[in-house]
Amino acid sequence: MIGVGSAGPTGGASDARRDGRMTERDAWIALSVAPGIGPAGFARLLARHGSASAAWRAGPAAFRELERSGGQAVAAFEQWERRDPRQVARSLEHATERAGGRVVTGLDDAYPPALRTLDPRPPTLFVVGGSDVFERRAVAIVGTRGASGYGLSAATEIADDLSRAGVVVVSGLALGIDGAAHRASVAVGAPGIAVLPSPIDRIYPPRHRTLARDLVRGGGALVSEIATGASVGRPDFARRNRIIAGLAEAVVVVEAPDRSGALLTAAAAIAIGRELYAVPGPIDAMASRGCNRLIADQQATLVTSSASLLRQIGLARGERPPSVAALSEVEGQILRRLLERSASIEELVDRIRQPAASVASGLAMLEARGLVNPFGGATFHPTLVGKRLAKVI
Repeated sequence: MIGVGSAGPTGGASDARRDGRMTERDAWIALSVAPGIGPAGFARLLARHGSASAAWRAGPAAFRELERSGGQAVAAFEQWERRDPRQVARSLEHATERAGGRVVTGLDDAYPPALRTLDPRPPTLFVVGGSDVFERRAVAIVGTRGASGYGLSAATEIADDLSRAGVVVVSGLALGIDGAAHRASVAVGAPGIAVLPSPIDRIYPPRHRTLARDLVRGGGALVSEIATGASVGRPDFARRNRIIAGLAEAVVVVEAPDRSGALLTAAAAIAIGRELYAVPGPIDAMASRGCNRLIADQQATLVTSSASLLRQIGLARGERPPSVAALSEVEGQILRRLLERSASIEELVDRIRQPAASVASGLAMLEARGLVNPFGGATFHPTLVGKRLAKVI
């Protein structure tokens, strides 16, 4: 459990629940988490029977109507159907509340408006954090877990500019590009949304538990389609990717090698009619092959800078004055060269024609001031703060 606060289930107790009768919301929650149903199956049952409670009462006979439902799936539902849907709903709501979240169904006013347009939409969500963040403009930033320094820098800059412009950054809390995007929004105190491939009481990846907590404390939210307390063998990335795309008006792919999960999010964005953007990379960079192909195939719009992205979605870049002391001559030369292209110490010595000791000292000072970062212990890249000085050095 992440321990980020407590909020009760959406909606108060109805007369039907007080009288001991099954409510439509009870049936909705119980049916949505029944084995083998899924969003598509839930939608078909709802269309066939008119309501979740009617579908529940129809029992296994209704379940057999679903396409591709095998005998094992029907047997699993038969065992599940013996449970009282009121108890299923209460138990799940209590477990979610203990984890600091709440259950949000498609029947609730708090259901994210952007997801109402999906077909099929996730019938039930498990949310930690506020509801206001879902009412705001949102852009998703996704990419590979094995990100390069270039990719991390690009994701950070784009997320920073979007956050400062009042846009909610959506991502999947994964390592690499996702984490960089979330950290950028947290750093400027802007709310963001993390869509989990796991239950809210089992943050994945575990090393991002603190980041998840910081997102919520900053006014953001965690969202999962996986029931709280569910025993899942592997994180459900496919369902997460579709929700990431659904919550955003546009998806930006920063780095994505072939067969990357980020490309699944891109495919989901195209399928549901969201705008798709991609950051280009070197032609020999494996991490950028997916992005370059999206651009070449005209499936994604080229992103040349965060400012150009903001212009394309109709926003202006926020003002961000430099906040560091003046640089020495050598430090200025080094930073200017790194703004042109990332480099090693040896490359910088050759490019600025300064002694190696002076370059090493200058890099140490720039790193201490937060203007450059080493990547892989050999190549140096300008940080976001360093890039902000581009116009004044």
